[in-house]
Amino acid sequence: MCIRLYLANGQNECLSQKQLPSGWPSRSISHPSKYLELTHPGQTILITGGSQGMGKSVAQQLARKGANVMIAARTTKKLEAALEDIKACAKRPSQRFHYISADLTNPTEAVRLISETTEWNNDIPPDIVWCCAGSSCPTLFIDTPVERLKEQMDSNYFSSAYVAHAVLRSWLKPSSAEKQAPSPSSDLPRHIIFTSSVVAFYPIVGYSPYSPSKSAIRTLSDTLSQELHLYPSPGVKVHTVFPATIFGEAFDEENRVKPNITKKLEEEDGGQTADQVAEASLKGLEKGDELITTNGLLGMAMKGGMLGASRRNGWGVVDTLVAWVVAIVIVVVRRDMDGKVKKWGGVYRDGGMDRI
Repeated sequence: MCIRLYLANGQNECLSQKQLPSGWPSRSISHPSKYLELTHPGQTILITGGSQGMGKSVAQQLARKGANVMIAARTTKKLEAALEDIKACAKRPSQRFHYISADLTNPTEAVRLISETTEWNNDIPPDIVWCCAGSSCPTLFIDTPVERLKEQMDSNYFSSAYVAHAVLRSWLKPSSAEKQAPSPSSDLPRHIIFTSSVVAFYPIVGYSPYSPSKSAIRTLSDTLSQELHLYPSPGVKVHTVFPATIFGEAFDEENRVKPNITKKLEEEDGGQTADQVAEASLKGLEKGDELITTNGLLGMAMKGGMLGASRRNGWGVVDTLVAWVVAIVIVVVRRDMDGKVKKWGGVYRDGGMDRI
């Protein structure tokens, strides 16, 4: 059996399995695949929102798999601390790590991020881009300043859309300099990974400033999933991760402003650590899944109830069966949730918004 090995100078050679260094992939990667190839040496992965929470955990787990990692966020101090923790997870000494401070709600900053990442990566665009940047401000709609509504769209949707636009242009309409510098993994498809939320499937009271921005990400990823078939070789694969509650600093900040009714409705969610979310996300990506939930059966059910025309994972059998069951169950669940909200409003309506 021949294992196709791609070299940094753009050349490739075929080696037998015995000739491969220890720890290298034991199957051919000479043909594009929908699967996320995370064990291919030399891959560079850019992660936005990589200074804390899920983004940082993703970066650490990818470092353990041997990737070169670039992280981006706004705060330099947090980036510096995170980078040291990520470096400590490196699988091999040859791996490279770096950070860039950028405000990705500005489209020119997204272009700069891709440009500087490409320059750092020996004039080769990153192989994989994972958009984790974002924030949540769960408040009741009429109590939310209009400016905050825009901030949530900028932070969650536009930061991802701007980065996706910049990197897709770099991959699909490269400059002459980029064309002259083939990637060691140039025969593998590129991957862009968005981070949405389960509230894109089933929004609940208190997330009206936040859930529209995450639903917009889901719609963008669905559209790009079809549009990118226009560019078949080597191809770009689109994935979206839908976490639920993620414990950590951001979650604590959310709870300081979150309405009590929202906390009540979330009681059965349970939540996950950032490491658990990152691990579940990578597991789905390595299987080639396009839409990935991280919180077990609950997440699968929430996704099943709102798939619409989205691509099903694998052959689509499991997703379709779940959708049939959820189509019935969701009628009961929605009535129950509405009843709880109505009852809560009747009890606390005159008790001040802090009680709601």
